[in-house]
Order: sequence, then structure tokens, then C-alpha cells
Amino acid sequence: MKKSLLILIILLVLTATLASSADLTEKQKTIVMFFYGDGCPHCTNVEDSGIFERIQSDNNIILKKYEIYHNTSNSQLFIDLSTKLGISEINRGIPLAIIDCNGNLSYLEGDKKIISNLEKQSKKCEGMQIGPEPNQIKITLGAIVIASLIDSINPCAFGVLIFLMISLLNIGSAKRALKAGLLYSLVVFIVYFLSGLGLFQIMQTLIPVIKYVHFALGLTILVLGSIQLLDCIFPGKFISLRIPPSGKPIIERIAQRGTIPAVMLLGIIVSLFELPCTGGIYIAILTTMSINKTFALGYLLLYNLIFILPLIVITLIIYKGTNPETLQKWTSNEKIWMKLASGLIMLSLGIYILVSS
Repeated sequence: MKKSLLILIILLVLTATLASSADLTEKQKTIVMFFYGDGCPHCTNVEDSGIFERIQSDNNIILKKYEIYHNTSNSQLFIDLSTKLGISEINRGIPLAIIDCNGNLSYLEGDKKIISNLEKQSKKCEGMQIGPEPNQIKITLGAIVIASLIDSINPCAFGVLIFLMISLLNIGSAKRALKAGLLYSLVVFIVYFLSGLGLFQIMQTLIPVIKYVHFALGLTILVLGSIQLLDCIFPGKFISLRIPPSGKPIIERIAQRGTIPAVMLLGIIVSLFELPCTGGIYIAILTTMSINKTFALGYLLLYNLIFILPLIVITLIIYKGTNPETLQKWTSNEKIWMKLASGLIMLSLGIYILVSS
């Protein structure tokens, strides 16, 4: 009886040891997780390329496939791992290959990248690392707040708003001026927010040439920043980023009407004029988000809320009795400092984007 029990214990220990060895061996192997969807043509390109046959010829590589269109568990795993790797929601897509090399995760997204790089990356445990590249810094909440605050000090938008308030106060209705000012601010917010969202989505459709897009935008922002600085040093002698003189009479006529459609139209027109006026900072932030894959709707909403905050403050203080002509004079006197701040920010972001591209 004792002998049989001893043999049983030895067998159990041996089994446990073998199981642990097998588990350890598997853990030491490279695991390739391939996420795909039925009917996805780019996923089919990967399947048909022969890349999986090549990597499976190496006994140290384990291939696992996950279909995410019809399998909720696989879909959730895809979301969880994408989040862990820092892939923003707007950048997630299939085919996606995640390589687990002794617990260190890296990934390849898109058929061309997977076909070209998966064999080397999985066999040598090389490739993309979690987090930014050495020359990249993630966009932080503080950076968003600082950039949006500087962008919000906007003489273009201030001047139009103050003129609108003066026009309506001359009619003798402070409440009407208040409503128009708040509506104007809301329309600027909506147009700017949608413009930013649209610009970022356009960038994402240009993924095959995104480095060139980043470089071109960085160069553009660098030029815009230089123009702002030159306009501060030599006012009126070079190109100026402002609402064109030909557009001012149109804006004045619309502002003097003061109706709801007129105020909404005014907000749209000014927002579109503002993009070349001070939108360089906005575009630079969107480009930096694209480079570092840190885009989030929350960031975009926060940026634009801060952007319109001075407009709301100006509306309220004029409604409370502050002379709008005094604010108009202040805006004119301090315009050079506003331009200087935005020019320096654009110059810095433009250099950063060019270095990171």
C-alpha cells in the first residue's frame, strides 16, 4: 500500500514537473496574435501572402488567430490589447498582428506592414515598442490647455465679437447683445471642433503617405509662425495673418443685422477666416496627436471649450456694463503680444513636427 502510494506521488510530481516545463517552454516562445475579420480584403491579403507558413516553420513561434466581426470575446480582446498598446480608438483597425515576446508586446497594423515585417519581428523579437519613440513626447493635458489658452487669445475673433456687441448695444438691447454674443461663441466652438475632427480624419485617410503629410504640415506651421513673428518685428511690411480687408465690410454688414441667422453666419465666416489667422496652433496640435497617436475626442472638446472661453468672458463683461470701446482699444493695443505668443508656439510646434516626421 505504502509502495503504491509512493509510486503515485512520484508520478504526480513527474506530471506536474513536465506540465510546468511545457508551460515554461510555451511562455518562452513568441506568440503572434492575428486579429482579422471575415470579408476583410486586407486580412485576406495577409492570409494569401504565405507569411503565416513562413513564421510557423520556426518552432519557437506560436500563431493564434482571432476573428472579431462575429466573435464578441475576440472583439473584446482586440479592444483590450489595443488599449494596452496605446492605439487610440480612431487608429484601431484590422488586420492587426500583436507579437508577445516574453511578455513584451509590439504590433504591426495593415496588410503591407504585416507581410513585410512580421517574420523578422516575430523571429527576433524586434520592432515597435510600447510608448513613444525617443524623439517623441506624448501630448499631455497640460500641453493641450497651454496651447488652447494661447490660441484663444485671438484678436480676429475678439474684434468681430466686440463690433457685434457694439452694434447691438447701439440698438439699446443688452439682453439681445448677450444672447448674440453667446450664440456667436457657440457657433465658433462648433465650427472649430468639426474642422479639427475633419482635418484629423483626413490625415488618417493618408496613412500610406502620412510621414510626408506630417512633414508638409510641419513646414507650413513653421512658415505661419515665422510670418507671425515677422509681423511683430516689422508690422505691416510683410504678409499678415489676419482677416483680409476685403472681408471686413461683409462682416460688418452681417454684424449690424444682429438676427439669429446673421449671428450664426458671422460665427461660421469668422471661424473659417480664423484657421489661417491663428489656426496654425490648432493644426499643429492635431498633427502632433497624429504623430504620437494620442488623439481623443475629449482633448478636442477641451481645446475648443478653452478656445471660446475668452469670447464668453468678453460677452459677459460687456453685458455687465463694461464699455466695449475700452475692450476694443485694449485688443488693438495688445495685438502685438498676442501675435508674438502664437508665433512662438507655432514656431516651436513646427520644429517639433519636422524633427518627429
